[in-house]
Amino acid sequence: MKRFINKWWQARIARLRPCPLPKALALPENGRVLVFAPHQDDETIGCGGTLALLRQKGCEIKVVFVTDGGGAGSLPEGTVAIRKKEARAALAELGVDGLIFLDEPDGHFRNTPGFEQKIMAILDQFQPDWLFMPSVLDYHRDHVAIGQAICACWRRWQGRARAFFYEIWSPLPATWVVDIRSVAELKRSALSRYELPLAHCDYLTASMGLAAYRGLYLSENGQSGLAEAFVEAEKNGIWGDIPERMLTLRVYIEKLLKQ
Repeated sequence: MKRFINKWWQARIARLRPCPLPKALALPENGRVLVFAPHQDDETIGCGGTLALLRQKGCEIKVVFVTDGGGAGSLPEGTVAIRKKEARAALAELGVDGLIFLDEPDGHFRNTPGFEQKIMAILDQFQPDWLFMPSVLDYHRDHVAIGQAICACWRRWQGRARAFFYEIWSPLPATWVVDIRSVAELKRSALSRYELPLAHCDYLTASMGLAAYRGLYLSENGQSGLAEAFVEAEKNGIWGDIPERMLTLRVYIEKLLKQ
């Protein structure tokens, strides 16, 4: 039986293309874009450059911050107010002024019927053409839980928005990339506004480094650029179960890391 399975896989692998790469994502003009961020800064890390480009194309953007960013009790009093102020400043750098704060508990997010009602209401009111959400492959538990909850709501919603997972602390098996070379300094400047978290972790350097790595997918004439990577979700069809497969892999990775 094992020999048969091995031969089956070898046959499948032999039919793969030599090196398929994610395609460049064409951005809409004058659309409505909804972004869900678990914490204040996740949106800029994961898709800040893309948001700047979308604003330049006349898109209306609304960013929903799910948790209050309080650090699960590990940060001093006043942190929530500081992080909200930093979020407004960071998004202003990107040209975005539509913000919503849901103030769920940072580090202890749990999906509930009440939370899903809030998300469905936002979807109904804003009627987005595109939606961005955190990856369910991410290492942060809040990111996984919120990504799964948002995806579940989007699937039930009657609208036709395209939905994309963005990466934060764990790279994605990307299906799309966006060239952000022209707005790289805007992304860097926006990230720099998050002074409080940057004092604890230099993810500015890490985020721009990841963009440089993703830029290899857009290399021309031997010169690579900067890019952000995404996985597009589907409501149904042959690839409709990709979020579940990603979530299964994330849970399996957690099991391996505990050993």
